Amino acid sequence: MSGSGVGELFASNESLQDAPAVRLFAAKNLAAYVALMERHLDGSAKITEAELVSRIEQDLAEVGLPDQTGLGLIKGWASSGWLNRVSGGTGQASQNVCSLTEDARSVLAFLRRQRRADSVATGGSMVSIASGLKRIASQLDGDPERIRIDLEEQIEALYRQLEDLAEGRRPQPNLVDLADEGRAIAYQMEQVITDIVRYGGMQNEITTALIEGPEDSDTAFRDRSRRLFTDYEALFDSRERASYTAFTRMVQDPDQRARLRSDITTVVESLPDLDASLREVMVQFFPRVAEQIGEVIRIEQRCALRIKRFFAAGTAEQARGLARQINDAIGVGHALLRQSVVDSPTRAELPIGRSALTSVGAIAFDIQDPSPPRPARQAEATADLSGFTGLASQVDIPQLTELVNTAVQAGPVSLPEMIGMVDAPYLGDVVVLWALAVRQDPDAAASAAARRVRFRSRDGVDREIEVPTLMFRDRVASAGGL
Repeated sequence: MSGSGVGELFASNESLQDAPAVRLFAAKNLAAYVALMERHLDGSAKITEAELVSRIEQDLAEVGLPDQTGLGLIKGWASSGWLNRVSGGTGQASQNVCSLTEDARSVLAFLRRQRRADSVATGGSMVSIASGLKRIASQLDGDPERIRIDLEEQIEALYRQLEDLAEGRRPQPNLVDLADEGRAIAYQMEQVITDIVRYGGMQNEITTALIEGPEDSDTAFRDRSRRLFTDYEALFDSRERASYTAFTRMVQDPDQRARLRSDITTVVESLPDLDASLREVMVQFFPRVAEQIGEVIRIEQRCALRIKRFFAAGTAEQARGLARQINDAIGVGHALLRQSVVDSPTRAELPIGRSALTSVGAIAFDIQDPSPPRPARQAEATADLSGFTGLASQVDIPQLTELVNTAVQAGPVSLPEMIGMVDAPYLGDVVVLWALAVRQDPDAAASAAARRVRFRSRDGVDREIEVPTLMFRDRVASAGGL
């Protein structure tokens, strides 16, 4: 392999090194984590946080984690990207609902295949491969004679089966070949259950770009609007959408659904040697698919809300653009004034409107003495979050506020724990929650111990940042003043 090929292969593997699925494979307590996940969260299960904590704590000693706590384990999984912790509902009765991420599900599916020692190198599989290739090749081949011969062979085979049935003969089924084919179908059904939500995940990625990019220019607003429509057009033409639409149409058809249920029952009862976990996949296929379709619907609703908020904020963006145009006109006027008053020692550009929201002003001085100034005194190492306030308009602030208000109902929550409750947090989410925590816990802002939390950068790579362990103790009335 050439050097450039090795470099490209290394770069692609390096980008996967920090993926949540790879980090779960490399976890020291992989066996314990996967055992708990598979027992309590497998099959797209969604469980309230309180119930999940109770279930996990009953099994910690048995899996070799007696010193751990259920809540601490859940928070660690969430911060590592293996668990979704989202608020279910609103009001006083709302609580966090936990479910496995797609990365964690893929790890569980791989380990199940390893545990079952899945193999397709069987006689029945080879027969299926040969017949499938023959069918595809006959459709792709442009020779009409081959298509005619294939059709005649199929018709002749069907007539022989009809004659055998008319004479009362029916050959005994080859259970080995049928078991191999049934196993392959169960693998496909298992993969469908794992991947059907990918269509919703693509929508989530498209709309996440609406709240993560810079928003302080009219050009950026127009570019993001144009990219939104372009991405959705590509999504509508994608195989994911076509597969999802065809699958949901088939599942929702009562006749096809009834036929599938009957066929599943027949296969499960007639193939006793089929692996128990694959039998469970077949039996629970429709309930689990229904859960995945419901998850896609919830993702679509969340994405529609993001789009609505994005375009609602466009009016404010246009107002900011108008203010910038007025500021530019004032700057031109100042420049003309400096040319007319030649002895002016100071030039100043004065902004209009509220600072940091509509414009950025600056005061500059003409240098009269060219000698170097004295060295500046080193500044104190204090954290100043005022420069990050612009990120407040890049995140879904109402959703973060609701998340904080839901979490503090059960008691004080630290800033790192709150960040772990956000589904795939970006830097803007971290900074906004940090600013809200400083409001509620200002005395500890300078002395609180730091903890590392993970967030996702705009290029899709997971990164870490240290945040103080500030505490959320009260409800957040409004985050609009950030």
